[in-house]
Amino acid sequence: MSILGWLKGVVGGEAAAPLQFAEHEQHFHGLDMKAAIEAHMAWKTRLEAQIRGDAGETLEVGVVAADGNCALGKWIHGDGKAQFGHVPEFEQLRAVHADFHLCAGSILADAHGGDKEAATASLKSALRRHSDTVQLALVRLYAKAAGQQ
Repeated sequence: MSILGWLKGVVGGEAAAPLQFAEHEQHFHGLDMKAAIEAHMAWKTRLEAQIRGDAGETLEVGVVAADGNCALGKWIHGDGKAQFGHVPEFEQLRAVHADFHLCAGSILADAHGGDKEAATASLKSALRRHSDTVQLALVRLYAKAAGQQ
């Protein structure tokens, strides 16, 4: 299924299948969309390890909560803003991406503070919702740029 087919299904109320990209769809004005989405999906695993206390990495709350450190954030604050800053779908992406990182930072703060129950609850509900919203916003911007929406 193409990325635009996926979006039409989601907007039409169908259950969201895993997002897949045709080869020509993966790169979007300097952004590797597949890599950006996979990196955000990997946050669940990284934060779970932080909550369990067996992570092989040390994460800082302020770094995780900042939305400009990942590849998507760098694109949003750089090339993406230059190319699409005037488009409402871009502003929506920027906002939901920032919310995602604030949520991840909050989960990490709870984990570091010893409140594993709150961190786990947020991970299972809020982070998942924010991740899905970022994916949808990115695809909507892609559709807008492609003249399909």
